[in-house]
Amino acid sequence: MRFLLLVAAAGTAVAKYPTKPHAVENVIAFGDSYTDSGRLSAYIANHGSAPPPATDTSTSNFTASGGYSWGHFATQQLGAKFYDYAVSGAFCSNTIFERFLPQINRTFPSVLEDEIPSFVEDVAFVNASTGTNTFYPNRAAANTVYALWIGTNDLGGDAFLTDSQHSGLTITDFVDCVWRVFDAVYRQGGRRFVLLNQAPLERSPLYAAPQHGGAGDTHYWPTKTRHFNNTEVEQKMLEYSTNVNTMFDYGAPFQLLVNKTRRWPHASVTVFNVHQLMRDIYDKPEQYLDAPANATGYYYHCALDGSNCTNSQNPLSSFMWYDELHPSEKTDEIIGKEFAKAVGGKSSYAAYW
Repeated sequence: MRFLLLVAAAGTAVAKYPTKPHAVENVIAFGDSYTDSGRLSAYIANHGSAPPPATDTSTSNFTASGGYSWGHFATQQLGAKFYDYAVSGAFCSNTIFERFLPQINRTFPSVLEDEIPSFVEDVAFVNASTGTNTFYPNRAAANTVYALWIGTNDLGGDAFLTDSQHSGLTITDFVDCVWRVFDAVYRQGGRRFVLLNQAPLERSPLYAAPQHGGAGDTHYWPTKTRHFNNTEVEQKMLEYSTNVNTMFDYGAPFQLLVNKTRRWPHASVTVFNVHQLMRDIYDKPEQYLDAPANATGYYYHCALDGSNCTNSQNPLSSFMWYDELHPSEKTDEIIGKEFAKAVGGKSSYAAYW
């Protein structure tokens, strides 16, 4: 009861952004394919190793959204520079899950073991000709936002959904990994954190039951209808995503304000409720998407073996989903613009601590 009262008191004090936020000049993002703007391609080109320090992988206009990612739209809105460390297929930590990727002859790079070390190397980078860090020329505590959106792979297939985690580990270990990511960023001078919560994965075509518009067998999951109870899959994804989001809602103020060790002194945490934003798009697609608005189908279809891929005859901007799992560019544009409002302290989808 004491914990709940303390969190409630903290929430009352900081329901809105506590002070007028500084202008954002840099957005540094970590995560998976929901954010990746070319990082996995760089790993493939570099034979499985991280791209060299000071490599910009944030400019691709063909991502898992079928166009630009949300980070592009957010930084356009903010007039900021986008730095992308997110890797498609990433888990928060490979100490919880591991999945092999033949194209790089190793496990998928994770946030904690790969993305964070790459960021640390870039922070320490010194241009030999200038003697300065030309990759991060103006990174400071006040003008730089650090965003983390991770969990789609951790909660899904080949992970918690199919009980594929390492022995003895639970969803709380995933949430603790999220806090450890912010620990690492904090040690490098980060003070403005944005945590994007879990998408409504149970409404994605991949995990939704067919009676609710979900896809059947797909190239992502060829045995979905034969080996799994699809209603159970949908309900487990709902349970997992909402449980994690509740842990984020209570955990962020606890780590920042209530825990006597005050995990990140003088930092701020914004929890961006992208879960609710995407639910709103799903429930009222005609208010967000171009005609003919479609929140249950998807634009890009492939055969079960991943071949013979085709695009819908309807425009990409009319779809909420690009493929069975990934939000479309139009959805990412909406998310990016709302992210910009969130870091400006003006979003109804954000909680500020």
